Amino acid sequence: MLRFAEEILVLVLDEARGELAPALPARSFDLALAGAVLMDLALEDRIDTDPERLILVDSTPLGDDILDPTLSEIASAGETHDTGYWLEWTARRGRRIRKAALARLTERGVLRSEAHGVLSLTPSVSRSRRYPVSDGQPVEEARLRIMRILFSDDVPDPRDIAIIALANACGVFRTILSSEEREQVRDRIDLLKNLDLIGRTMSLAIEGLDAPDEPAPEPRRPKEIPVVPGLPLLGNGLAMRRGLVAFLARQYRELGPIFRIRAPGRRFVCIAGPEAANFLTSHGKTVFRSLEPMASMHNQMDSSRSIVTMDGIDHVTTRKAQAKGYAVRIMRNRAQEVVDITRDEIGKWSVGEPFEALPAFQDVIGEQMGHMMAGYSPEGYTRDLSTLLGGLLLSAATVPHVMRLGRFRRARERARELAQAVLAHKRKVGPRRTTPDFIDLMLELREADPQLLPETNLPLTVLAPYMVGLDTTASTCAFMIYNVVKHPQIMESMTAEADALFDRGRVSAEGLKNLDVARRVAMETLRLHPVSPAVLRTTANSFEFAGHRVRAGTQVMIGTAVGHTLEEYFPDPERFDIDRYTPARGEHRQRGAYAPFGAGNHRCLGSGLVPVQLALTMATILRELELEPLAPGYALRVRSFPTMQPMDFRIRVLRRRAHSVAATA
Repeated sequence: MLRFAEEILVLVLDEARGELAPALPARSFDLALAGAVLMDLALEDRIDTDPERLILVDSTPLGDDILDPTLSEIASAGETHDTGYWLEWTARRGRRIRKAALARLTERGVLRSEAHGVLSLTPSVSRSRRYPVSDGQPVEEARLRIMRILFSDDVPDPRDIAIIALANACGVFRTILSSEEREQVRDRIDLLKNLDLIGRTMSLAIEGLDAPDEPAPEPRRPKEIPVVPGLPLLGNGLAMRRGLVAFLARQYRELGPIFRIRAPGRRFVCIAGPEAANFLTSHGKTVFRSLEPMASMHNQMDSSRSIVTMDGIDHVTTRKAQAKGYAVRIMRNRAQEVVDITRDEIGKWSVGEPFEALPAFQDVIGEQMGHMMAGYSPEGYTRDLSTLLGGLLLSAATVPHVMRLGRFRRARERARELAQAVLAHKRKVGPRRTTPDFIDLMLELREADPQLLPETNLPLTVLAPYMVGLDTTASTCAFMIYNVVKHPQIMESMTAEADALFDRGRVSAEGLKNLDVARRVAMETLRLHPVSPAVLRTTANSFEFAGHRVRAGTQVMIGTAVGHTLEEYFPDPERFDIDRYTPARGEHRQRGAYAPFGAGNHRCLGSGLVPVQLALTMATILRELELEPLAPGYALRVRSFPTMQPMDFRIRVLRRRAHSVAATA
């Protein structure tokens, strides 16, 4: 059982900011911890209290560095004092009590201290909301218990009543509940705080103490956000192009989780690391706006907006509709179709002659996405779509006029041609008879709300799943095949796993669950080569982060994938290690550490579908082809901007593998 002081720390932990009671005055915090110490001494039958005095019952030490100093002082006192006196005396030890309680919580596996002193619940506690079992009985963590008691009619445990009384007296609820929530539970708190004698005594004593007169603090100038040195005119642009995640990770280690960077014509405040990913998840909806950074994408396509620039209720409505089109069940239900498409495409790969991996995978993924999302092949358009997306991303990030160049204008016209062909096809054949595909869902959304999705916005909406698949999924496939052929033992394990899948006959949703090695290879590939290494936002409302204030209107870059490179989360982070994702290690489950698809309300819609798609595509390739392993010294060249892609990476098919027709039909 945790001591009351430990429970108080868990209760006041601000998980979004990684701090203990950031808005609670220091004196109130110290009094809360002092009351916790006295409550524990009372429960241990070492003291007793009444409104007039605090009485020593038993001076025997408990062997507890949080409780024994106060017990010893009470025992050695020459006269009797009231509870308020001992609260004041113990509160002077507030900092030491806090330090000792933190050490215990860390040792017990309840809290962990992350980079730059950021505190968080350990992954197991964060997920289960229960403390690690120590005495055979699992216990829910403090905040979950207290909130449930306050907002329900559940019968509380006496310990929890005491915590509520103490927290209320010290103003804790003013810092962890909104004013509306406090009003909602006020009567409940008033009822509960009088049910426990110890808690009531501590409350009365604390409420009877006068706050000491303190001189008004001198106004302090806010700390300046550190600036990353850069080149004249170019700023940090070249360094970012060489490797955005590596660049952001270096600044994170040297300067902390917030710093200023500069690109040609653009200035950003950058927040990075697990702290930034957690902040984006917790506060992204209220703090950030996505319109300005990505507006040029839809402007270049004569569209008024797109899902990447929406916020608020329109974003929620559109995302809900689009999520159905990206649901992982689509991949599982249509797995055999994906296998057949992949076989047709890789059947065109030459044997014995090296060829560039990325364009080949763009053809594979383009066909998969075309059939799954629209029922229409993008054959002949894949290079145009890839060129167009690169231009749109460059125009949004650093080069606003790049779309004026001839090759980008031609790619845009070709893409519009494809979009019109897809829409004409849909008008002709109608929606899918079974599960609607992505385009069916978007046309249904347009029918329901023409203002939300007007006709002018349809071409970009239609093209989105094609372009995203060609850029992110195809690139990840190329990185994944690099890691597979680079590690022959992994390739052997994945091939055996693929054979076991296909030897059962047609691929089923249940069979996909057995692709464990392929799944872990995909996850490790995404760690090293994330789909979304960083996102751009505009600050809609001022906020504080890591001790600095970021004003409204600031352009912000959020380095959500920086945690992938930190050895405190992923030991030996540059090593390709698929065992990181076994149940025993589960390194990816650490809060904010693993975010290959971004974080927050704009997290990539394909985050569930893509890993299954990657695993099935790789399984099909290794079932059908024998690939040449890479030389041990081969080093992959990577382009990091505007998206992460392998450069000039070539693979070679040694031979096609033979299988019986019955086994693969």
